[in-house]
Amino acid sequence: MAENSESLKPTKGDVYLVLALAAASVVFAILYNTTSYWPFKGPLWLICLMSVVVTLPLIWRRRFPSQMAWIQTTIFVTAQVLEVMEPGGTQIIIFMGVYAVGAWQSNRKAAFISRLLLCVGIFVYLIVSTALQFKEMGDMTVLQFAAASGVSFLINIAFFGGAWLFGNRAWKQRRLLEELRSANEEVRSQERQLTSQALDLERVRIARELHDGIAHHITGVGIHAAAARRSLEKNPDKARESLKTIESSTRETVEELRALVYTLRDTDDANTAEGNTKGNPSLGDVPELIDVASRSGQQIEVHTIGQPRPLTPITEMSVYRVIQESLTNCRRYAGSHAEVDVRLRYGTANLEIEISDSRALGAHHDEPHPETEAPTKQSGLGLGIIGMRERMSALGGSLEAGPKSRGGWLVRAQIPYPRNVADAEEPAPKTKEPAPDTSTMIPTAKAEQ
Repeated sequence: MAENSESLKPTKGDVYLVLALAAASVVFAILYNTTSYWPFKGPLWLICLMSVVVTLPLIWRRRFPSQMAWIQTTIFVTAQVLEVMEPGGTQIIIFMGVYAVGAWQSNRKAAFISRLLLCVGIFVYLIVSTALQFKEMGDMTVLQFAAASGVSFLINIAFFGGAWLFGNRAWKQRRLLEELRSANEEVRSQERQLTSQALDLERVRIARELHDGIAHHITGVGIHAAAARRSLEKNPDKARESLKTIESSTRETVEELRALVYTLRDTDDANTAEGNTKGNPSLGDVPELIDVASRSGQQIEVHTIGQPRPLTPITEMSVYRVIQESLTNCRRYAGSHAEVDVRLRYGTANLEIEISDSRALGAHHDEPHPETEAPTKQSGLGLGIIGMRERMSALGGSLEAGPKSRGGWLVRAQIPYPRNVADAEEPAPKTKEPAPDTSTMIPTAKAEQ
């Protein structure tokens, strides 16, 4: 496993650890010297200095674990032979050195050999030290000396064996963590790729619908151009009216092209080659859409507020898509028996679409809507709302979606009328609209003029 050089540099935590262990070893040295519990053959300042020196290499335990452990062990054994090293805190320090080899040495074969030779060296030192002590065992019997030596050997076996095992375990945990991070990055990369592909497919569909809508306009232009040509001499007024219609239709087509084309990207021609045999949906297809959704158990009420206005095919198709996607989200997240309100408000300057859902009695639904969950907990990619927002933005409108304070979800979209509709001389009289839904967290629509 390759290590990042930045992660191997000493940190403030390493400095604090070294200072704490050095201070603890100095305190042990002072206590041992004061109580005469451990025989020293050097001055107290030298003993304290050796406590600090044997601790300092731990700062580089990540970058140079084996070298650090060998330096520590050499200092420790030398000071033990000279009897200027306290045996309490320094044992923890040596434990940290052996542990670091197993936890941080990237070459596992080198880690094994380094620790093996280190442990062999320590036990050779123990054997030689025990043999020298046997000549000066004093009043102790052979059995007592053997028992004391056995305890010393067992303690060292447990001590260095534990450092070996815990170091290996730390290495495996770090490797597992790196694999999980790598897998997480791969999953996130795949998610971004799928999101991009889904958006591209949505743009391809918009391009197909744009083609059909523009084809409708151009067909109308051709018909009126032919009528103008035939009646140019016999009926100039009729020809003038046809030319006026051609002018309005072409201006409208150019505006729609300019508004929609920026949302499209280059895609594979094979994807765009598929035909649309069913044709683009319009507001006339909304009742069928509502009927299909009602069959799944949803209770849907549709309200049309204001006098309906003539809309372009692309505008009608976009309204249809907003209603379709919203009903799909209602069924997915609010449950198949949710109560849904669909409202179409024809204002003086724009058309407003609202789709609001609330949970039906007895519904057991705990799933959140697409935009209420963190990305790591989403069951979907949340592309439906993105696609709807792109459609509205392309037509110069807007879309808001969010939870309501009393529960449920609200989608509100606004689309400005085409110029020839918005600039009509006498708009139809407005009907009295019901009070807006104040249970939503989204700002209510602007008051109509």
